[in-house]
Amino acid sequence: MSQLGWIEAPRVSLAQWDELTRFAAQVRRDGLSRVVVCGMGGSSLAPQVLATSFGASALTVLDSTDPAAVLAVARAPDLARTLFLITSKSGTTVETLAFYAYLAGHAQPEQFAVITEPGSPLEALARERRSRAVLPHPADVGGRYAALTVVGMLPAALVGIDGRALCQRAGAVDATRAAASGTALAAQAREGRDKLVLRPPPSVARLADWIEQLVAESSGKQGRGVIPIVDDPVAAPRDDAQVASAFSPDPLDLGAEFLHWEYATYALCQALGVNAFDQPDVEAAKALARAELAETGDRAPPPLATLTPEALRAAARPGDYLAILAYLPPRPEIAARLAAVRGAWARALGLATTLGFGPRYLHSTGQLHKGGPNTGLFLVLTADDPEDVAVPGMGITFGRLKQAQARGDIRALLARGRRVAHRHFARAEDVGALAAG
Repeated sequence: MSQLGWIEAPRVSLAQWDELTRFAAQVRRDGLSRVVVCGMGGSSLAPQVLATSFGASALTVLDSTDPAAVLAVARAPDLARTLFLITSKSGTTVETLAFYAYLAGHAQPEQFAVITEPGSPLEALARERRSRAVLPHPADVGGRYAALTVVGMLPAALVGIDGRALCQRAGAVDATRAAASGTALAAQAREGRDKLVLRPPPSVARLADWIEQLVAESSGKQGRGVIPIVDDPVAAPRDDAQVASAFSPDPLDLGAEFLHWEYATYALCQALGVNAFDQPDVEAAKALARAELAETGDRAPPPLATLTPEALRAAARPGDYLAILAYLPPRPEIAARLAAVRGAWARALGLATTLGFGPRYLHSTGQLHKGGPNTGLFLVLTADDPEDVAVPGMGITFGRLKQAQARGDIRALLARGRRVAHRHFARAEDVGALAAG
């Protein structure tokens, strides 16, 4: 099946917009004034970009299997006024199914709406549980290219964002010009400038997260790819980097930005000779995470043969990049400590750096880490969970799932000959110690 349905997504969503706004109005009449999008990668990043850019605080995202993140949603004081939007194209995404399984025990069926491909396991589950609605995910649009489909437009409608304007402005995108920008990115990457520093205006700053996912997961294959750099702590120009800063500051232009970057990324991948629409190494890491769960059961798993952080630093080469991969609570104070670590290592090593929370990054930059150029230094950080919680019907806890995902990704990185260090902390707050050296 063709995966080019994103080209027509603005037109299709314009035709659906009245239906989506009617659905949103009924949700509000029923007293559901908040929205939590439960999904991974493309299912969650576009809604999050829209919410932050438009200041729509009524919409938040759950894309972490960290027990603290899940419990924060379940224990929120406005739980009874929350609509949970469960999104997975395949209907088999383990994180999304785990969120649904847990939250279904804390909210009523009419508090759930589901977006998935027709015929998927998630569709069957949603109908069995009598969810408020099940909406079809376009079969010809991959998850990371779905921003202008119902995946992004229903959340927009639910929080009062003008999706009609977003799609109309997207319809004015010059496809030839956008594709040419992607071809130029590829040419620069072949010349050694394979880092792409993303610097959108502050009003749409989180657009960089969505572009990071699109470019990294689409291009990072067969030893090729472009490494996106978001929130770079070093402002000085890099010899191995290109800079993308010519973005519109108007949030209503986000639809046009989404489509522009989809065309550009498709052209980038064509020029690099890779498939823009698959993610083979993401699937490999998922298989290894499942193996971790099956092999260890309730036993403490044996340590993996990784480098120490000190040995990882010593292994750095010119042109490398450092990826900090944190399986920690995605709270602002933890993010601040990690940013300090990132800045310290960036200055000490003189390398481009990235930072991702796990398992979120597995659905974003994870493909690039394993399938892209072997120029990454990977620092995986984990910590004990002060409180854990069982996932109903799965025979696991969220903490065990998170641990298996971290170990599965380490194993996948090692299998690809990547340089990996793992550091475990008794408390997530202690991660800041790594900033000292």
